[in-house]
Amino acid sequence: MSNLDNFQKWARTSSTPIVANLKQAVVYTRVSSKEQADKNLSLDFQKKTIVEYAKKSGTEILSYFGGTYESAKTDGRKEFQRMLEFIRKNKGRVSHILVYTLDRFSRTGGAAIKIAQDLRDKHGVTVFAVTQPTDTTNVSGVFQQNIQFLFSEFDNQLRKQRAVAGMKEKFEKGIWCLKPPMGYDVTRLNGERKIVINKVGQQLRKAFKWKLEGLKNDEIIGKLRALGVTIYKQKLSMIFSNPFYCGVIVNKMLNGKLIKGNHPALISEEDFLEVNNIRQSANKYGVTHQKEIEPLPLKVFMKCEECGNSYTGYIVKKKNIYYYKCRTIGCKCNQNAKDVNGNFVDFLQKYEIAPEIIAPFLNKMSGAFEKLNHTSKEQLTELKSNLSEVQKKIDKLEEKYFITEEMSEETYRKLMSKYSEEKATIASSLETCNNDSSNYNQYLSNALSFSRRFATVWASGSIPLKEKLQKTVFPEGVAYNRKNEAFRTQNVNMVFRSIADLNSIPADNKEGQLNKIVELSSQVGETVSDFYNK
Repeated sequence: MSNLDNFQKWARTSSTPIVANLKQAVVYTRVSSKEQADKNLSLDFQKKTIVEYAKKSGTEILSYFGGTYESAKTDGRKEFQRMLEFIRKNKGRVSHILVYTLDRFSRTGGAAIKIAQDLRDKHGVTVFAVTQPTDTTNVSGVFQQNIQFLFSEFDNQLRKQRAVAGMKEKFEKGIWCLKPPMGYDVTRLNGERKIVINKVGQQLRKAFKWKLEGLKNDEIIGKLRALGVTIYKQKLSMIFSNPFYCGVIVNKMLNGKLIKGNHPALISEEDFLEVNNIRQSANKYGVTHQKEIEPLPLKVFMKCEECGNSYTGYIVKKKNIYYYKCRTIGCKCNQNAKDVNGNFVDFLQKYEIAPEIIAPFLNKMSGAFEKLNHTSKEQLTELKSNLSEVQKKIDKLEEKYFITEEMSEETYRKLMSKYSEEKATIASSLETCNNDSSNYNQYLSNALSFSRRFATVWASGSIPLKEKLQKTVFPEGVAYNRKNEAFRTQNVNMVFRSIADLNSIPADNKEGQLNKIVELSSQVGETVSDFYNK
């Protein structure tokens, strides 16, 4: 008869740690929302109940996890993963995970079953609900626990279905029930939920206006930063493309349906559509918004007189000839860029002041011009306030680092760099706004002197200079009549309109007309100083 002891070296053991006789557990508690914790105090209640069970059963608690607000829809929760990591590092020491109910452990159904199985097979750890005791050392108990996991997921799906149905109903009534986008806050008035435009929203309204005026995203971001709103390019593009800002609700729950929202609109629907027309034209026909093409300085700025849409541009590569093209499909308005640019130079000549008019015009304008502000008082006050706030942040930062030593050097340097940049940007804008009124006469003198060679400077200038000149003199752009090959515009900077008016009257009557023109000039919106400080 053989001696089996001789075969001992071939004997195999289970890879699962033997912890059946151990009673060492970790505790996991959670709630799915802060509201649940505040109203029911369920975190404390869960922990108290589990601790009482551990004492009665003689189970040693090794560590506590959770104790916070974590959704059980996924198993990527921070505290949940920290608990699993603890179990892996202490393999063979932990016998149980104690939870109040199984849905506190997970509501992921099949995924929860897999995690529980891996814990049993790989680590010898049993998930045990103190209010739903189940013996998972046999297949019947495992099956019962798996059913409970599936019911938890089923309950979760039912809740989700009801929530989605309720949200869809609210959307269809024009009620935005989710967190509103940047620029809006949620308030409660007499118990009723209201969405209101906040301070940032007021600045974003300006961003839409600047986009309509033809400013590029980089310029808009710089202006917003000076007003205390830090934003990056992708976020600004998302804002420009979100119909919420013009009062329209879009959501995948509506399955393509558009709803007029009850929340306040930041801009009009017309302005929103025009902004997105500008953005669309920036990437159409191969002419990007960022790329500056020398032969096409009037694209977007120039509009078709027949349909009112902006021109874009393209090149016929075989002939190496650039053309302006109306964006409206079927308008068939393609114009040779060289000819149009030449016509624009001729158009600018009407805004060139005659040398003999400069002195009397400057004398008459000086009084009215001193009344103008480069920037509104509201913006000036806002900039000062923002500068003060940034300085307070810097002072507090230095106190935490140098005095109380609550902050690491790495964090200090990172934040200080950020705040210093904000401060420099605001200070630069503030310096521009604080130009002494005595400088305005010099601005005006420079502008009039510059006006003598207006057309020549535009023709020979770079694309940025041309765009600056165009926007300063014609804030709303120009319309082009392809039949007459002529330009027209409804809105001209008052200083340059005054020059054009002077050029249109007989020489012997110019002096008599100066007083009347100067009175109108006091209404100017964007001053010449704006041009020199852009």
